[in-house]
Amino acid sequence: MSLLGEILIVDDERVVRSTFKAIFEAEGYSVLLAKDGEEAIKIFREHRPLLVLMDVMMPKKNGIAACSEIRVIDPLVPILAFTAMPNDINMVRALGLGADDYIAKDRPKEEFVARVNAAIRKAQSVKSLIPGYGDVWKSESTIIDFTEMRVTSDGVTHILTKSERVLLKLLLSEIGRCFSYNEIFTALKGEGYIGDDAAIRTLVSRLKNKLGRLGSRLISRRSYGYMFTN
Repeated sequence: MSLLGEILIVDDERVVRSTFKAIFEAEGYSVLLAKDGEEAIKIFREHRPLLVLMDVMMPKKNGIAACSEIRVIDPLVPILAFTAMPNDINMVRALGLGADDYIAKDRPKEEFVARVNAAIRKAQSVKSLIPGYGDVWKSESTIIDFTEMRVTSDGVTHILTKSERVLLKLLLSEIGRCFSYNEIFTALKGEGYIGDDAAIRTLVSRLKNKLGRLGSRLISRRSYGYMFTN
């Protein structure tokens, strides 16, 4: 696991991707890589990284188009466009379609790191002021977006019901603690839930199927309740 979280680097040149991957991994980030705009959008949907470092001119889908689509998915994620030609008119277009800033590829690595860190801090500060924004839980293979009520595991997305969302938030609030049936019922009543122990078992079974591999960590304690293991 990374210390600082995930960032996405998008460039059609392998050497550029490798160079910046090494730079940011050395700083404690987990680095995702994409070779074009299409791949960048797919990876962004699956991982929701903290920041995108996006080349402008690429095959299949360029950085300008990819930036615009990523903005629809997450209006506040910081996107830094980077290029070998910072005076290119394409940089102006990229900024107009959602990039927060741009930086030339030949700048010192220390400047890249400082700009990325500053952009992430600013975005997180803004998100913290918006109730419910960024209500996302992530593991190695699973992303749970409680705001959008969906779970994506190994690239497969399922929509959560209100009851599933409430149960999932409860169990993930204290991983390693077993919540009793009574505690679960109390939490679900806010959604007008009506059921018994058998209904809870059915709810958990359905939820485990949606969670994919993460579902194996949702276990029962016979005649008592449920918990997520570490």
